[in-house]
Amino acid sequence: MSSLNLHFTETTLLLLTQQAGDVQMTALLLENDKPFARERRSAPIKEALQNTVLQNCLWFGPDYTLFPRVLFDQNQLEAYYSLNQGQIAAQRHLQYQVIAALDLVLIYSIPVWLYDSAKYELQAVVKHSVGQLLNFVAQQHYQDRVVLLLEANHFVLLTIKNRQLLSCTANEYQQSTDIFYFLLAQQQKLQLASAVQLDIYAATPFFDFEAFEQTMAQFKDFEQYLCAFYASNIYQN
Repeated sequence: MSSLNLHFTETTLLLLTQQAGDVQMTALLLENDKPFARERRSAPIKEALQNTVLQNCLWFGPDYTLFPRVLFDQNQLEAYYSLNQGQIAAQRHLQYQVIAALDLVLIYSIPVWLYDSAKYELQAVVKHSVGQLLNFVAQQHYQDRVVLLLEANHFVLLTIKNRQLLSCTANEYQQSTDIFYFLLAQQQKLQLASAVQLDIYAATPFFDFEAFEQTMAQFKDFEQYLCAFYASNIYQN
């Protein structure tokens, strides 16, 4: 039977049906402030589950923090979260995900409606897409690497140098040029080599990589970057 992956953000839901390495994607706009929002979210999921098995329920939000696993205390979630994100907003639920290969814990918040839906309707735990990416990257044992995870309105910039994770930050962007300035600042701050492998994973089907590549060619600082782009269907697979 096909498997189903659900990828939520504040404004979108991707339903990803996977069978034999092929991914079929349906994007839905979430309008949670309108009447019958719950029904409009649940109906397409219930329909998809008639012929699939739920594999993952994923969430992306920029408000997360990483904490050393050796110091982690499950009862102090709110304190850890507030160190970088401030007081948790109303109608949010705190969760955590252990990244064992990196000895880190990812602490993040999700909407209460998503927590309730996953627990009571889907019997699933909502994982963070950044946690999934960190687990994947850790398994590759990279020496040096820069990784971009692209969402609709945010990107996650992950940097590895000498096998050490140096950064994993989420930033908002409106156009691709915004990303380049963060990349350039990162390269200078962390003193990365001029020839860097840059892996770009698109979690959204709406990113224009051709335009991104054309703009990148205009920056002398990125002339020696080696880019590998993974479109949303490849990434989700």
